[in-house]
Amino acid sequence: MTVTLPDDAAEWARLWRERLNDRAAFETATEEFVATFEFEIRAADDYDGDSVTVLVEVDDGDCTDAAISADGDYDFALRGPYAAWKALLQGDLDVSESVLSGTFDVEGNTMTLLRRQDAITEMVAAAQAIDTEFEH
Repeated sequence: MTVTLPDDAAEWARLWRERLNDRAAFETATEEFVATFEFEIRAADDYDGDSVTVLVEVDDGDCTDAAISADGDYDFALRGPYAAWKALLQGDLDVSESVLSGTFDVEGNTMTLLRRQDAITEMVAAAQAIDTEFEH
């Protein structure tokens, strides 16, 4: 099933949760880890619509929720422009390099993120596994 971002963002988030929970490596990477992540696709030159924010809840090896939310508490955030998300989801951009270069803004305890880098890698890999088309 192909979904379009940003129009089908709610369905895309639901599929992301499924993909995460299908990955044994995600389960291993998030053992004994409880956190909520906010991922924000921001409007930019190539996309002038509303920002899309997905909250992803991780609880000891499971993704317990992934949904569109404009408001919510979170432990970590990754925010960036539409074009960067598009490149990341298409596999043309490395998440670690893009954070270091400032393409994405990160919020949260940096030491925890460094220790849980494998969890982030698995989250990105699961997102890349979704058959996604981009409206812009």
